[in-house]
Amino acid sequence: MTRTLPIIDSHCHLDFPVFDHNREQLIAQCSQAGMKAIIVPGVVQATWSNIQALCKDTPLLYPAYGMHPCFMEQHSQHHLPLLDAQLEQGALAVGEIGLDIFHHSENLEQQLALFRAQLVIAQNHDLPVIIHCRKAHDVMLKTLREVSFKAGGIMHAFSGSLQQAERFIELGFKLGFGGAATYERAQKLRKILMAVPDSAIVLETDSPDIPPAFARHQPNSPYNLFRITDILAQVKGCEPATLARLSTQNVSQILDLPS
Repeated sequence: MTRTLPIIDSHCHLDFPVFDHNREQLIAQCSQAGMKAIIVPGVVQATWSNIQALCKDTPLLYPAYGMHPCFMEQHSQHHLPLLDAQLEQGALAVGEIGLDIFHHSENLEQQLALFRAQLVIAQNHDLPVIIHCRKAHDVMLKTLREVSFKAGGIMHAFSGSLQQAERFIELGFKLGFGGAATYERAQKLRKILMAVPDSAIVLETDSPDIPPAFARHQPNSPYNLFRITDILAQVKGCEPATLARLSTQNVSQILDLPS
């Protein structure tokens, strides 16, 4: 298995409490194996300051801030100006934001209002967005067009159709692939991985969520990205180093990171 890949984990919740006991060890492991960066997206306002401090203290980590659609009960209209102020202190993107009608279809209108407001904030800061979308891809596409969002971003853990993937790419988005595509049953997702342009692919773990097939009963880890890359490279029929390189270039380009 390849253990020295210059790769970026484009989506990792390394601030979550599950990592409190081994966070420093994990970061050291990833760095020694060649990882160039780990993007840490915020999901609720209460965690933004922790993410900021964590990323400030650790050169490998980079922050994004947003309000996730699965935590609507923790969001408030008062948090929107706080997001604006938080971004003034530095961030790679606005995220994790989006729509989720797989788990929470009952409050779609509230999700849409919050999503639109965060898109406007991202545009005002000229920042890309990191998007969570489950069972709402057509509504998401319509909303991005209505807002005329131009900065692009990453469709995290992409789970739509190939046609929807193509529409997001046209709007300037990269597609996140990770643990879900390591399962042999994920044929639809693997076909999308093989069909989309190399310039649209970014790799991620979503740690501690979406564990890969080889660690399905454990919290996911950013260190798993090295083996995930090996598996997805086999799916694509290329070398792991090739997939790592193109993903790193794509993440660096969309999030304005040094490659």
